[in-house]
Amino acid sequence: MPTLRMEGVTFRAGGSVLLHEASLAFRSGELTAVIGPSGCGKSTLLKCLTTTHRPAGGRVTLDGKDVWEMRGPYRLALGYVPQDDVIHPQLTVAEAFEFSSGLRLDTDLPPADVRRRIGSTAAALGLAAAKDRRIRRLSGGQRKRVNIGIELLAEPQVLILDEPASGLDPGTEEDLVKLLSCLARGGRTVVTTTHSMEYLAAFDRIVMLAAGWVVFCGTRPELLAHFGVAHEAEVFKAVRAKPAESWAALYRRSPLAAQALRN
Repeated sequence: MPTLRMEGVTFRAGGSVLLHEASLAFRSGELTAVIGPSGCGKSTLLKCLTTTHRPAGGRVTLDGKDVWEMRGPYRLALGYVPQDDVIHPQLTVAEAFEFSSGLRLDTDLPPADVRRRIGSTAAALGLAAAKDRRIRRLSGGQRKRVNIGIELLAEPQVLILDEPASGLDPGTEEDLVKLLSCLARGGRTVVTTTHSMEYLAAFDRIVMLAAGWVVFCGTRPELLAHFGVAHEAEVFKAVRAKPAESWAALYRRSPLAAQALRN
């Protein structure tokens, strides 16, 4: 499966640099968390990955091809779940899936195949028993699963989520992270932003941003060692102790930076 890459991606807006020369590789079969303080550039990074923003410098590639130049077919291979629900609360789960299938799936796909895909998606997300319930009556975790399911109907290679755990209780958040990990194990590239530090051990890799700079990419144990802290909760405090650019320079000199770009 191809690797989604950022190659020296810079993004500017209103005279400010919101993302500085980000170079990262997001691999198929892996679940990646993007973390950092508010305003650090997490959403900007996602918007560059989804071709919502065009980089001012550098490029994003999939299988070596610039995604901006092939953004039409790339968007067909992409699933994007925003922070806010994009589903109509008056519809049932089944109706939401049927409506979305009409928008996302090839019109030449036989109706029986569409029904099978809807059924298998609902089952994979634990929504089969709720298919006749109206979305407004679902729990927050179930609604998030419906949002994810709408994207999975198109069988995307890449799944990108913006703060999917926002507003969820810790138990539901844990279930969601396990679901995303399972989706990644199926061969997808899954990237999500998060403010939560509680379940970082469940992610294959963690990317940390500060003031638009990539200051870390690696595993949870590597995160703690890199910032010299004993617990995830202390990482933000350590980052605030020095300018973000100095942390970025330290990261780039470390073996972690080269490791982050390997296939």
